[in-house]
Amino acid sequence: MASAMGSASRSGRILIVTAAELTEDPRARRTAEEAARHGLAVQGLCISDGPGIGGIEVLRVPAMHLEQRARAAGVTRVARSSKVARELRGVYRLWRHAWLTGRYVRAASAVAACDIVHTNDFDTLPAGAILARRWNARLVYDSHELYTLQEPDPPRLYCAVVRRVEGRLARRSDAVITVNAAYAASLEETHRLTQPPHLVMNCPPVVADVEPHGDGQRVRAIYQAANGPGRRVDDLLDAAPHAGEAGITIRVVGADLDALRRRIAADGLGERVELAPPVRADRLVEEMAGFDIGLIINRPITPNDELVLPNKLFEYMMAGLAVVAPDLPIVGGFVEREQVGLTYPAGDTAAMGRAIRQLAEDPQLLQSCRVRARQLAVETYNAEAQVEELTRAWGIAA
Repeated sequence: MASAMGSASRSGRILIVTAAELTEDPRARRTAEEAARHGLAVQGLCISDGPGIGGIEVLRVPAMHLEQRARAAGVTRVARSSKVARELRGVYRLWRHAWLTGRYVRAASAVAACDIVHTNDFDTLPAGAILARRWNARLVYDSHELYTLQEPDPPRLYCAVVRRVEGRLARRSDAVITVNAAYAASLEETHRLTQPPHLVMNCPPVVADVEPHGDGQRVRAIYQAANGPGRRVDDLLDAAPHAGEAGITIRVVGADLDALRRRIAADGLGERVELAPPVRADRLVEEMAGFDIGLIINRPITPNDELVLPNKLFEYMMAGLAVVAPDLPIVGGFVEREQVGLTYPAGDTAAMGRAIRQLAEDPQLLQSCRVRARQLAVETYNAEAQVEELTRAWGIAA
């Protein structure tokens, strides 16, 4: 896509578009904050019924009532189903994409013309492409996930259409960004990109007041994340009996908390497992104070999960936690190579529990992993270290 900017000036304007509340998406929020630090006038655009966290100017488009009813009826649920139900779910999603695109474009009429349009995931890419063309702006596609590879049995027609549209618009974008090298390789091959994606890892900013030292009491592990197809929160309950005296805290978005409470009570896990409320997107690291181990539970049920290098890994490290992760090729390889924790065979919940127990019963190993994790986060794996690549994608000097 031809860009009017070529190289955006520091006084330019950037529109950051997300499919949900922008300020509560850690990656999108960091993007907005970095843009402001680099002298860009930031405008957000998202679908949201809430006020958000604040601190970023965001134009919010209310969610449609039909979408809310569809969620309540389970139409949008990612689950195995009959072929007919699966394909109907895909048709509904295509209609939803069209509706979202129209809402974004209409809402943007209230926004001054921008020099950069930064879209987050495919949900926002078609609208971003229309707006970038209208304003003769630089189009940036930030792919957080391998979009059509997020569920084990996706609608066939839906995936074919989305993959075709995504590929065409990604090739027309001035820059494609993604979160790890494996995702970048997949995007480049699948969409026949003319240039490699920019790699901007999902790292938090440096938090200065976190120290990698425990309080000498019971070792505490935490799972802090969103629920998803390859992340079965029940795996944590299965792992708990094998974790020795360590306690496990679950702080999750999108799970059925009532069902989890019933399961905890039925299995007699009340002394081992605690449910905690989610925390704000700008407090993810600070709210892990007092924990010792961060848990990653992805199963390789999709390529998206198999190749994951999640933001929670870097948040755990910034908080000075040791990490217990599945032995998947990317995240497991990272944990072992960087010596920040232990791995277990993916999907083996007993082995997950034993890894927690091993760290809990070996204070020297636990402390070594915590110190190493914190040191690497402060020196290398932080948002500040990712800025140069992000600004390259925007076409401005770092």
